[in-house]
Amino acid sequence: MAVLEQGTWYPNKEVNELSYEDSFELPQTAEQDRYHMYMSLACPFAHRPYLVINFLGLNDTITVSSVAAKRYDDGWLFDDVHSDPLYNAGDLVKLYQRANPIYTGRVTVPVLWDKHTHTIVGNDSSEIAIELATNWLPLAKYQHELVPNNLRTDIKALNEWLHINVNRKVYHVGFATEQADYDRASTTLFEALEQLDTRLSQSPYLFGTTVTLSDLFLLPTLVRFEAVYEVHFKANKKPLKAFENLYRYMLDLVIIKRIRETIDIEYMKQHYYFSHKHINPNGIIPAGPDINW
Repeated sequence: MAVLEQGTWYPNKEVNELSYEDSFELPQTAEQDRYHMYMSLACPFAHRPYLVINFLGLNDTITVSSVAAKRYDDGWLFDDVHSDPLYNAGDLVKLYQRANPIYTGRVTVPVLWDKHTHTIVGNDSSEIAIELATNWLPLAKYQHELVPNNLRTDIKALNEWLHINVNRKVYHVGFATEQADYDRASTTLFEALEQLDTRLSQSPYLFGTTVTLSDLFLLPTLVRFEAVYEVHFKANKKPLKAFENLYRYMLDLVIIKRIRETIDIEYMKQHYYFSHKHINPNGIIPAGPDINW
């Protein structure tokens, strides 16, 4: 892990070693061309708000850029291909320090940046995604209710379940260092996928016939499964294709142009296989698999 403590960068310090962690408060009102979102095309959590922005057509309202694919001990970096469009910073640490010189906590993506006050106003992917899907909807090009009022409570509950049992659990599988931990995490993950497969045998999407925010929370994990998680994370109790309804569901979503535009498989592979040296010490990026969707 790597963190900032009182504005000083520690590349090998754990979050639980910090006495506290700073937080940021999301803006209360939507505003045209005031905010920029820094994200990573590899990170499934940053993918959530990016999907909301692209799916709703908020691209003209909030600008978006990605950090570089390869991550080193310096954390999330920028490079010639994926540069910082606002300050030409070399890494994300510098932006956290710019926002708060004595910031203490994790340096993570996504970051919602206020271009007027030159500071971070949010770095929780779930909160940002919900905020964009609801309070920013009036500014969206495509007026699609991702969080309908009658489903709000159910969507939030399912999103939390997905986070615990799927989105985060696949990391528990991949980062396990003991067989028992791996076995437990793998069992939980694949039981969750079985439940989702059964649920999707009854409807096209998680809540019936229309895309909701829950679909945009599940999809980031699914699109990384074949290229990364099945091999790199050993999440291979069953191939994703074996879940017939779940796989059909993923394919139905990725053919939507506004969703497909947010997915970069080669970038994802570069990040995971190069950056996780504790799993793949030599950083060899595999040639395959051939993703034909």
